[in-house]
Amino acid sequence: MDDSSTRSWDAVADDWVAHADTNDYRNALLLPFTLELLGDVRGLRILDLGCGEGAYGRALAARGALVIGVDGSAQLVRVAKQRAAEAQLDIEYLCVNASSLVGVPAESFDVVLAAMMLMDVEDYESAVQEVWRVLRPGGVLVMSITHPCFSAPISEWVTSESGELQVFNVDRYFDRVVWDDFIAAKFRRPVLRRHRPLEDFMRPLLERRFVLRMFREPDGSSANVEPSSRLNRLRRIPYFLFMSWAKTLNEIGSR
Repeated sequence: MDDSSTRSWDAVADDWVAHADTNDYRNALLLPFTLELLGDVRGLRILDLGCGEGAYGRALAARGALVIGVDGSAQLVRVAKQRAAEAQLDIEYLCVNASSLVGVPAESFDVVLAAMMLMDVEDYESAVQEVWRVLRPGGVLVMSITHPCFSAPISEWVTSESGELQVFNVDRYFDRVVWDDFIAAKFRRPVLRRHRPLEDFMRPLLERRFVLRMFREPDGSSANVEPSSRLNRLRRIPYFLFMSWAKTLNEIGSR
């Protein structure tokens, strides 16, 4: 399944790999925080949804999980395969869209990890349905996203004349929009960014009878390096949101 998000991320795949390798948010906070939340994963079957270059999956496989990684970008899947082989980790990879997990059997995973990717999918509702389908009963979706309350199209720090952070302004929060944006200055192409209010993330999960088990807004205090100026900003507003949702059966046992 090809869509605008898949094409967008495939076009910046090489730039994303270089960015992810050195990104302080990902390496000092997001990845360690995710591993801490997952805890002991030995023997668990985990689907790394939107696996990118595969860092999360490799970390989980090294801790004893049975990992399959999927991503819509063929280039990112190639990089993930190469890096897993270099690390001598047995991880299977598929190039499929999160909204149509062709080739992924139903009820085959204990955990679906969607790390910093569900805010970018074009068809979020179908992605939720696919997560429900591939999770075993009692399995969990662990997801992290950019915090929608602070990532609207109009959202930025207001600084003093000397550059000191004063307040963070947000407007047009309820606008459901898509726009081109450069992730970092070194990127040669923009990527599609999407904004949905928080209810748009939660409603499809609740309608599917997922049960919310965990809701966390990391403030940067768990980062495993000396706080940078960027990480310090997280002590004032949350840039990221983590949730865990359990798959349950409704009253008549339907799925």
